[in-house]
Amino acid sequence: MKFRYAATTLLALSLIGTTALADPLTTEKRADIEKLLNMTNALALSQQMATATVRSMMQSLKQARPDIPEKVLNMLPGEVEAVFSENMGSFKEAMIPIYDKHFTDPELKELIRFYATPLGTKLIATMPALMQDGMVAGQRWGMSLGPKINQRITTKLKKEGVKI
Repeated sequence: MKFRYAATTLLALSLIGTTALADPLTTEKRADIEKLLNMTNALALSQQMATATVRSMMQSLKQARPDIPEKVLNMLPGEVEAVFSENMGSFKEAMIPIYDKHFTDPELKELIRFYATPLGTKLIATMPALMQDGMVAGQRWGMSLGPKINQRITTKLKKEGVKI
């Protein structure tokens, strides 16, 4: 019992010490994070991903609710995209602590230097296509696993006595 109390106290003190020693987000580091987000088009990329997701959702909605007029369905993605655009600042504010958590200021400066190189610029330019192609590959891969997943689940359910 005494050991458990001592271990818990030690853990709590070590966490307090770690928090106290953590570097605060300096103005310089924040500026570097914002520069990196801008250089890499991270926010725009996020909006593109959201737009692609909305379009996919719209296809599902069309199939699930054929009674909704096409005119109404066609206007919905624009409305959703407008909300994303209007709120991109709050997304940026949410991203800054994440970058702060995962990168030191020297690392951010190194990333900024890399993305300023021709290869870094190419990576930024090709990232949307890489992500799109990756999404398509992921969807195909997932769909190819569908029959295997279905077979495994069916077998498990039958084994447990569940009627299908």
